[in-house]
Formats: sequence, structure tokens, C-alpha cells
Amino acid sequence: MSQSSEPFVVRFYSSGARDDEGRDLDDILKSSDEALEQCHDYIQLIFPLPERSPYNPGAPILSKEIRDAFLGNEHLRKQLSRAFARMASFYAFDVSGDPLDPALKPKDCFHRLSAQTWRTRMDHNHLRITRIIRSMRILGLENAASNFYSALVANENGVVAKSSLMYWNRAAKRPLHLPPNESNEDAAGITWLK
Repeated sequence: MSQSSEPFVVRFYSSGARDDEGRDLDDILKSSDEALEQCHDYIQLIFPLPERSPYNPGAPILSKEIRDAFLGNEHLRKQLSRAFARMASFYAFDVSGDPLDPALKPKDCFHRLSAQTWRTRMDHNHLRITRIIRSMRILGLENAASNFYSALVANENGVVAKSSLMYWNRAAKRPLHLPPNESNEDAAGITWLK
């Protein structure tokens, strides 16, 4: 497959393709925490899903072709793990060890930092977290997704709304063909993820 015929997400992760704002992956990962909090159009690109985003309908949709590319290419998965490490840092966790099976530990000043991003009753970051967990599972970082989910649950201290915890649990544990917002466990879901 020639580079130009590869899906945009694959080119973005592998060869420095730029988004509509002129950013490549490194540009996004170098963003300040404030920029990551204020900007709402990057998360759908670095953690794509097979469902269209209602907040960024022009964002790439995760296809079987993209998923297969990530599953078959360790470099893509390591790049995805870099994106995850940056977002984990934004959410006040230090990431160490194997990038495909990282350990997460609360940062110094965790309570202050996490209260500014996700350790609140309801916040747009809860949607981002659901997206990150599901995307990583689909793209071959199952252990990283599970470790992230476990770290969140272990450190939320009863602050996060039960509905957000439910979506995180669904993103982390249910069959991938069912999106977290699907309440019908018998729904057909996304066929290529079965």
C-alpha cells in the first residue's frame, strides 16, 4: 500500500501527516496542559473511534483498515502509547515501564491536578477518557487501556459520577463491537469488531 493511499490516521501516526490545523502528532503531544484542556478537536484524531463524534463530525472514523494497520505495526502502537502517556500526564498520572503495558502512578500534587481535569462530578474530560480507553483497546493497547481504567477507578475517591464510571467500565470491559453508550447488550454493534 502506498503511503498516499493509507488512511489519514495511519499517516498521522507513522509519517508526520498534518491535520486541518497544520498540526502533526508531535505538535499535539508538545501542547501545554492548558492547550489540551481548551482545544477540543485533537482527541478524536489521536484516539479515533468507529463511531462518529457529535462534537467533531469531520474527525476521522476508525475503520477496520486502520485497526488492522495498528495491530500489524508495532511502531504505530508505540506512537499511540506516546499519545496515551501524554494524556495520562494531563490527567495527573506518571507512566513508566513497558509502553504497551505501562504502570500508572499518581503524580505529586495529584489531587490538585486531577481535580482540574477529571476528578470532578461531571466534565468533558470524562467523555475523553471513555474515548481513550475504547480507542486503545481497539488499536491493540488492551493492557494500557486496562491499566488506565484501573488507575482512574482506584483514584477517583467517590467523586466521579456513576454514569461516567459506567461508561468507563463499558469502554474497558465489554465486547468491543458494542460502544459504551449502547444499552442493549444484544445489539448488533460494529460487525468488524466481533
